[in-house]
Amino acid sequence: MGFIGSIIGTLIVGAIVGFLGRAILPGAQDIGLAKTVGLGVISAFIVGLVLGSVNAILAIVVGGLVAAGLLWLGIRQGFLKA
Repeated sequence: MGFIGSIIGTLIVGAIVGFLGRAILPGAQDIGLAKTVGLGVISAFIVGLVLGSVNAILAIVVGGLVAAGLLWLGIRQGFLKA
């Protein structure tokens, strides 16, 4: 897979992880698609650094938990709207 394929794959995984994080956190979050994907990409990057090469399903689930935590922190600190 080339460079463009890696970027597209990262965005797809980021979208999945971001939406999973939003689903885990109760209540409505007032963030758009770009922030959701960005949150997911950042979470997937953090999980990749911490866990390294693990099962993809485990990485997505842990990434969703990290995304929910980052979303909660962003709302609590006032960076994101609830």
